[in-house]
Amino acid sequence: MKHTRTYVAASSFAFSFAALATAFGTMTVQAESMGLGVGVAQVRPDAERPLYFYGSRDAAQYPPTAAPQDSVTFSTGPHHIDIATAPPWFAPENMKLDYDLLYLRAVRLSRYGVEVVVNSSDPLPRSFPRTKWVLRDNVEFRTWTEFLLEVFSVETIDPASNPVRSRPGEDFPAVGPSDGKQWLVRSVEGSWIEVEDVNGTEAETLRGWIRWRHGDELLITYSLLS
Repeated sequence: MKHTRTYVAASSFAFSFAALATAFGTMTVQAESMGLGVGVAQVRPDAERPLYFYGSRDAAQYPPTAAPQDSVTFSTGPHHIDIATAPPWFAPENMKLDYDLLYLRAVRLSRYGVEVVVNSSDPLPRSFPRTKWVLRDNVEFRTWTEFLLEVFSVETIDPASNPVRSRPGEDFPAVGPSDGKQWLVRSVEGSWIEVEDVNGTEAETLRGWIRWRHGDELLITYSLLS
């Protein structure tokens, strides 16, 4: 195993990385060279179950064909599960352990493993890996479609170029602005999501379609919590 570092509390860990989400779980994904990926891998923090990292797809087999290169371990804190040890390069894109939330972007899926982004810093320090492999049994994988249907709300990054439209497609007319609003995802069709205003009233709620991705670029941010 490589050297790991120990954390006294999750809060000191969570806010030491610029790539992490806000305290309310809002996340913006940068496409980078590996693209948006295939979905999201959720880690369920468990003091009895480390998250092991492997260096290749071939190592992340069942049973593993090689020893893990590193790991994240958890401990039971006074109020919730905390990070106990983690490699210095571990910077998840979305973590809020007091709500048991720890998500990693998945860029490749194999029969037994998932290649996940462990550090999305740009530029990335030369000695830090961008991705590692984890066993599928150690995470809960969701496609982007499945994940977006579970989040609390989404917001558009560039409302001027991505208004709410009447149907999924840029040739359809805009039915309202998307700026300053939180949207509940009702359904997903390709690169478009059907949304409604989270804060709308029963009598007056704006509904329509916004584009959530353009190729490997994410056009929205999302919030896991209200």
